[in-house]
Amino acid sequence: MDWSQWTPQDIATLLFVIRSGEILLIRKKRGLGAGKVNGPGGRMDPGETPVETAVREVREELGVTPLEPRKTGELRFAFADGYALMCHVFASDRCEGEAIETDEAVPLWTPLDAIPYGEMWQDDALWLPKMLSGYGFDGRFVFDQDVMRSSDLTLRDPAESLFASLKSLGIVTHTRAHEPVFTVAQSQRNRPADEPGVHVKNLFVRDRREQQFLVTVREDRAVNLAQLAEQLGASKLSFGSPDRLRRVLGVEPGSVTPFAVHCDPERKVTLALDSALRESEWVHCHPLTNDRSTAIRMDDLLTFVAHTGHEPRWLTL
Repeated sequence: MDWSQWTPQDIATLLFVIRSGEILLIRKKRGLGAGKVNGPGGRMDPGETPVETAVREVREELGVTPLEPRKTGELRFAFADGYALMCHVFASDRCEGEAIETDEAVPLWTPLDAIPYGEMWQDDALWLPKMLSGYGFDGRFVFDQDVMRSSDLTLRDPAESLFASLKSLGIVTHTRAHEPVFTVAQSQRNRPADEPGVHVKNLFVRDRREQQFLVTVREDRAVNLAQLAEQLGASKLSFGSPDRLRRVLGVEPGSVTPFAVHCDPERKVTLALDSALRESEWVHCHPLTNDRSTAIRMDDLLTFVAHTGHEPRWLTL
């Protein structure tokens, strides 16, 4: 396929509402891809911007209005019959209203770890997990009806500068790729049983005085927010919103990690570490995306944290 000569006949959008560990999908009733599961979306009308199209299509197909959509990537499709389609992809953290079935689509609130890729267009399984992990993407796909004949996916890795920083410090790490994981249980199913070292879970919280904390503990810890607030000397704690998490630490929900202090040069966030982590030589953390786990020596992690200008608080849980 000579993409330099490719020109779209139509421009369309997809928009995914993602909240509380679920994603809003549809089973399409009519038009291109009828019967398949996908995100809500459709073709752009004359005079519309892509984001206006994305919001309108979700409202028309499901009766809800997505709020503060953000663009995540672009897709280009060439079909064997000559049809050419460009698609702008958006995501939103919340929406107004309750999703309803319409004559266009059936709403499907779906857990992030149970997306039915086998019922979707074949390209979805390539780029949608990457979007959920925090990558930017540009995809080019050739289809013969609904069979994908070729694919080319370019990713923008948010961890590129992180790995460069670790290398500049002479820190040796080992990174293992896996499917995106959104829960501790899912993470445990996607690792070697004999993997040495301790795995962590992470919380991004704030208090009433707008103090912000990145809390990293052993994955088997039960964390009580009231007790945590007492140890941190904070007023009542609550979880930071996905938008705040994105703005302050540069990661998506599900990808929170102590490595995220790399994205906080103004040190707006206090890093708090489980003191039990010092008992392990190796610690496993997501490198800003939850489709990988990076093993780093605990001493090296502390060296890296100090390099970012953060001084960790130690917790006794």
